[in-house]
Amino acid sequence: MAQKRDNCIILLLDAPEPEKTSQDLKTAFGPERAVHVNSDLLLNVYKTAKAFPEAILILSYEKTPRHQDLTWLDAEDPGFLEVKNRSGEDRIVEAFRLAFFTGAKKAVMLSHLSPEVKKDWLYQAFDSINDKAVVIGPNQDGTHYLLGMTQQNMKLLEAPGFSHGKSAETLAERAKKNKLAVANTPETFSVNGEEALRKWMESREALPPLFRAAEQPQAAPAPGQPQAQEHHKRHKRHARNGQEPTLPPAPEKPPL
Repeated sequence: MAQKRDNCIILLLDAPEPEKTSQDLKTAFGPERAVHVNSDLLLNVYKTAKAFPEAILILSYEKTPRHQDLTWLDAEDPGFLEVKNRSGEDRIVEAFRLAFFTGAKKAVMLSHLSPEVKKDWLYQAFDSINDKAVVIGPNQDGTHYLLGMTQQNMKLLEAPGFSHGKSAETLAERAKKNKLAVANTPETFSVNGEEALRKWMESREALPPLFRAAEQPQAAPAPGQPQAQEHHKRHKRHARNGQEPTLPPAPEKPPL
């Protein structure tokens, strides 16, 4: 594996507010519950990326009056690439450009909606990326949870529409038209409804005690923001109303 500075992981983060939560999640879970589900998914992918030892992080985030920084995600406030009124695809392009401008040779973008990404898959992705090959992580619904490339292959993102619909297939077709090989990381699922949410929860409950014991406490929220305990109390109230119980945080995997 190359030096850490040669690799970059990109995450798109949104404030835990209804206005910043996707309509698809609000349709699936209702406005209030969608915010909590989305926040748990964001925390999960952030912990996975932060724990990966062979890459730096670029966090794309549009701050809001209620959430000016990322202390709601991490008490250490990791800082971020600020974006203003940009579409999701513009944010992706801008984040990749920044990754390469700051010296990364390979960059991987992860979707927080796919919570089962493993450290081994990230190693596999970075090992497979080169100027003649891109890496795509497919979801069962045809979307993608991972996109990895070098600066040479930014042309795949020049035309809009690469993140909508069956995006894994769209990106693969673009790569082949540009005479690039496509490497795939393992297929997984995206949390887009109750069934997928239950599947993730059950996988967390099935973890052996060793992994549960390795979990880190959630980041403390900034002053004036709801406490993490209250966040989980609200989830429990949903459970008493016949909805899903709270989502446990993703475990930190022990180093390889």
